Amino acid sequence: MIRSYLRWPIQPVRALSSHIDLVDYPIRTHEKLRFADTDRNGHISNAVFAVCCQNARMELLYDRGRLPIPAEAQFVLVRLELEFLGEMYWPGIVEIGTRLDRIGRSSLAIAQGLFLQDRCVARAHSTVVLIHQSTRRSMPLPQQTIVALQSIAEGLASAPDVTTVLRHEQPLNGLQKQFTE
Repeated sequence: MIRSYLRWPIQPVRALSSHIDLVDYPIRTHEKLRFADTDRNGHISNAVFAVCCQNARMELLYDRGRLPIPAEAQFVLVRLELEFLGEMYWPGIVEIGTRLDRIGRSSLAIAQGLFLQDRCVARAHSTVVLIHQSTRRSMPLPQQTIVALQSIAEGLASAPDVTTVLRHEQPLNGLQKQFTE
């Protein structure tokens, strides 16, 4: 017997916001678009959009100076929704804006926007879960992690003087060392 898991009638896709702005995303980084990122149509491949989002998430989630997590823990991506709103072409620099939308018991909901010359070309919604490295099971977010996440979610959005702009030229606290060891 084949079961259908689709609801009938199919629910309409939620409407896109008429205006998406980089200022809606207090945490920012950028990626250089490479010629190798282009597809046979001459625009940046769809897979690169996801890679840009991943790189920006990793800069946030693995900056131990900003977001303390236990040594035996790691975040894993469990959901990624990516809406393509425009094309990107080489050469160029894409700005990735990130914000925290929800802090759960063991998970985070993250919203991101990709901007090329102040035009939103994609937006992403993802969920990451904190897991124990050896058991591979979810674990509750420690209190100090929750406090840091709340500071990032609330403090950055409300105080323009502490808005963080990440740049690849500037090593993150311990991140560069972590990946070179």
